[in-house]
Amino acid sequence: MKDRLELAGIGAIAGLCLWSLFELLPDFVEEGFLLLALTVGASVFFSVLMALVGPERPLRAVLPSLALGGLTGLLALWSGLRFQTVDGFFDAGHPLMALFVIALVGAPFAAATLEDRAGWRDYARLFDSAWGIFIRYVAGWLFAGLIFVVLLLSDELLKLVGIRIIDDLLDIDWLRYTLVGAVFGLGVATVHELREYVSPVLVHRLLRMLLPLVLVVVIVFIGALPFRGLSDLFGKLSTAGVLMAVAFAGVTLITATIDRDDENASDLKLMTFSARIMALLIPVLVGLAIYAVWIRIAAYGWTPQRGMAAYTAVFLIGYMGWYLWSVLSGARGWQGRLRQSNLYMALVVWGGAVLWLTPLAHVEALSVRSQVARFEAGTVKAAELPLYEMAHDWGRVGEAGLSKIEAMADAPLKERIVAARGARSVWQFKTIARAENDTALRAELANRIQILPEGAGRTSVFEAMERGTLKALERHCPEGTQPSCAIVMLGAGADAVFSGEAVLVAQEQPMVWTLGLQSGKYYLRAAVAYDRAGQERAVPENLFEKVTAGAFELKPQIRNVLSVGELSIIPYN
Repeated sequence: MKDRLELAGIGAIAGLCLWSLFELLPDFVEEGFLLLALTVGASVFFSVLMALVGPERPLRAVLPSLALGGLTGLLALWSGLRFQTVDGFFDAGHPLMALFVIALVGAPFAAATLEDRAGWRDYARLFDSAWGIFIRYVAGWLFAGLIFVVLLLSDELLKLVGIRIIDDLLDIDWLRYTLVGAVFGLGVATVHELREYVSPVLVHRLLRMLLPLVLVVVIVFIGALPFRGLSDLFGKLSTAGVLMAVAFAGVTLITATIDRDDENASDLKLMTFSARIMALLIPVLVGLAIYAVWIRIAAYGWTPQRGMAAYTAVFLIGYMGWYLWSVLSGARGWQGRLRQSNLYMALVVWGGAVLWLTPLAHVEALSVRSQVARFEAGTVKAAELPLYEMAHDWGRVGEAGLSKIEAMADAPLKERIVAARGARSVWQFKTIARAENDTALRAELANRIQILPEGAGRTSVFEAMERGTLKALERHCPEGTQPSCAIVMLGAGADAVFSGEAVLVAQEQPMVWTLGLQSGKYYLRAAVAYDRAGQERAVPENLFEKVTAGAFELKPQIRNVLSVGELSIIPYN
């Protein structure tokens, strides 16, 4: 009972302190980045403290919690100064992920060190600490959620008789934060007391059962690559993300299978065989992921997202190397070697997360240098430059890089940069940029396409086209011979019934299309050709030459059709 009261009290204090940081401290601390550092540091401090208390007494747990909280707070302040605002820090996302990794990986090492000074080198102790923290946290939040469900149901029941005391109490912010913390602490303490009954063993067993299934999927994927080819596999950063996620999932499943030591590891041959084969296949996934990231960087340059993907790939290479060495060094002792590799790689990942938040791994600066260099070399189109991201998401160096590009830019690009700075969202900027591109495309198509009969509204035809129709015309009417297409307005005759329809005739391919007018916009559809006998015919190859030479007439047949000699081209409905 004493442990429960202690943790409930610590949780209540944590909730109250966090409420004070979020609600009261901004009134006293005007500097946003200092407030960010205090908030991050306090959040990590209380999170680690709640993870350590239970197995350890509160006073012993305070010092490592303060160390991790202070470290993350300082790193948040250091990395946050890259950005103009605190919102930019949060929008970037990757600094928060690095801070999360520091706390997540650091807590088990702190717990193992508190049990024994050399505990941080003891894989079995670290394994138990990590999974114990995970189970206590999951159960604690589940208990807190159940308590609030009960409170809400109780509130609804009491409202039926006109009593609103629960609703009124929950509306008090500081009380709600305090209550959540107290209930969470109570749940964590209860799970720790019942650790012999509520243990990670069930989670390990369930994860082990997934290993053969995931292994089969990976084998099928790798086996299908020679038949499907790689051309359609790469080209998107999400491809690398999926491959990395599967590789990390493989590492997690292998770790659950080999457990803390040989005594607790799975003794089923299917599981141990699956673990060894998965360890050998992880390098294939990692290699494909690295190749996918490299393709994107080579094609579009560095961005913070690609930089983080490449950084993650470095640690996956470490896992790949350790796992290959562990499995290929012999069947005897391979599980012990894997456990040691997990320990060393956990330290490397923790150190890498710390490094990520220092100027030594300033991914925004790397991205800006890459994009500016590509612009100076003329290897990137203005439309492909990440102007909005540089203005809003890449911090101070992003704005500096944008100013460099602006100094070298022509007038249209300078206008796009101004629009990027003034846009409130990337969607708004892309909408503006898309409208500008459509205007330029309309002017370009007006030079490629001849409007017939002469004198028909040349500009109004293209103004009445949506982006999809313009792109279709760009494909069918390529640059080169001018004109490369002709649009015949079927509504030019006096007897026209459907005055908005037109027919598109292309020079390079013997095909015709209908430009149908719907709700004031032109849309491209198919058309069909008939001879005088009413039989469907293929379009002759010299149709474009005849049309542009004026060898056609418009004939009303329910609607106007394009008549070229014995051929009548009728738009589909």
